[in-house]
Amino acid sequence: MRAYLLGLLIGYPLFTTAQSATPPCDCPSVLQQVSRKVADNYAGWTDKVTAKTKPAHTRLLDSLQQQATKATTDADCFQLLKAYKAFFRDGHFQVELRNTGSAATPTPAPVVGVRTIPLSEAQAQQLLLDKAKKHHPVEGIWETPERSYKLAIIPDPQSADSLVGVVLASTNPRWTPGLVKLKLATRNPAAGQVLYRNGAFEEESLRLAQTGNLFRIGGYGYWLRRFPQAVTEAEQQTVARQAIPIEFRQLSPQVAYLRVTSFNTPKAQVDSMVRVHQSALRQTPTLIIDIRDNGGGSNSSFASLLPLMNTNNFQDTHTYMRTSPDNIAAEEAMIARARAGHWDTDSVLNVWATDVAQAKAHPNQLYRTEGSLLKMDSVLTNPVRVAVLMNANCYSSAEYFAFYAKQSRKATLFGQHTGGVMDYGNVRNQVLDCPHFVLRLPTTRSGWVDTAPIDNRGFQPDVVIPATEPDWVDYVVRYYQLPTEQPRR
Repeated sequence: MRAYLLGLLIGYPLFTTAQSATPPCDCPSVLQQVSRKVADNYAGWTDKVTAKTKPAHTRLLDSLQQQATKATTDADCFQLLKAYKAFFRDGHFQVELRNTGSAATPTPAPVVGVRTIPLSEAQAQQLLLDKAKKHHPVEGIWETPERSYKLAIIPDPQSADSLVGVVLASTNPRWTPGLVKLKLATRNPAAGQVLYRNGAFEEESLRLAQTGNLFRIGGYGYWLRRFPQAVTEAEQQTVARQAIPIEFRQLSPQVAYLRVTSFNTPKAQVDSMVRVHQSALRQTPTLIIDIRDNGGGSNSSFASLLPLMNTNNFQDTHTYMRTSPDNIAAEEAMIARARAGHWDTDSVLNVWATDVAQAKAHPNQLYRTEGSLLKMDSVLTNPVRVAVLMNANCYSSAEYFAFYAKQSRKATLFGQHTGGVMDYGNVRNQVLDCPHFVLRLPTTRSGWVDTAPIDNRGFQPDVVIPATEPDWVDYVVRYYQLPTEQPRR
């Protein structure tokens, strides 16, 4: 089946660890149902649970079932579900614990296994103003734009070649002052690798990219420095612009720039942007399409971008749908929502419905649908060349966009590899008996898994942009030796 809606936005955590105010569900039953749903409905099951890996899967599940008998809260059970999820190494495999608390604020559960450094804001300021010490460029007091976290990044008291990010304040009641949210090695600061704990306390190895008084960690958005230097007005504008889902700028008569931060952006909005700037696009030889940090959404969102880089149409890969009753029911429900919400044209939705009807006639198998040819009306004279900027925070349908770009003789992929969450898609909710938990599973398998899987690898760029490069747009302009007339940041 074609990839109509590849998945949810990937770049941000999908879980909440709030303690339930209602009685917890029976964890052994929850785990048993989740494992059964995965076996029955997950499109990657036969690839992930093979003759070689089945013993490890069985051992893990047996161990988790034993631990489940001792789980006294939904939060405890959620940790076991995440451990089970980790076996499959698939970013489209998603589990969530709902916040089922009452209106009263519950007492936060204690945090175990996270380092604590007692530190007040005044103490942090004193450390940062110590002129007797050489300070790393990222040291300072930082906040998220919405002020949900305030961190002091200071030298690690236990390690001379590391920095730590210590929580000074947070709107998340579990992230209490003193908890260490990140650790950055300073031996090779250019690499920017950081161990970062997300809101659910899961530790991730990500890259920290700093420009002046701003930095970003993976796909978690900007942090703004408040002390000892503060963000400038121009840097504030950079953050504000990033919040806009789609943007067009004419950098010069030779270069146009189009940025899409999410393919959850409604198709009509992207179509409108292309239509409004059609004249400029058809007079500009170089187009930069920036999909960095695009966590995905729907392929239909970028349909109007494809003609801009077309040279010989675009060929979809074949796909396989796991045609279980649950998956068919979920797909039919999604089509009904799409019709009610006018997500796409009737002709597209009718083809989708036909595909599902055909798959339904072949129950309980991986049903193969051949890839279709996306025919374009013409090859545009301009743009002559299309540079696609991408990075490791590009997931799901953003990766499918990269897949199409690779088929174009006009397009060149610049930057870093994509996130590698595309082998299994069309994520659908799975109904669980316990309403405290949510399970979402990929229901389709991409044809390239047969020959060249990309999960946990990603699509590779044609031109690698060094991690130390501060301005990727400028890098592309210099690569093509083109003039610009306006600032690009």
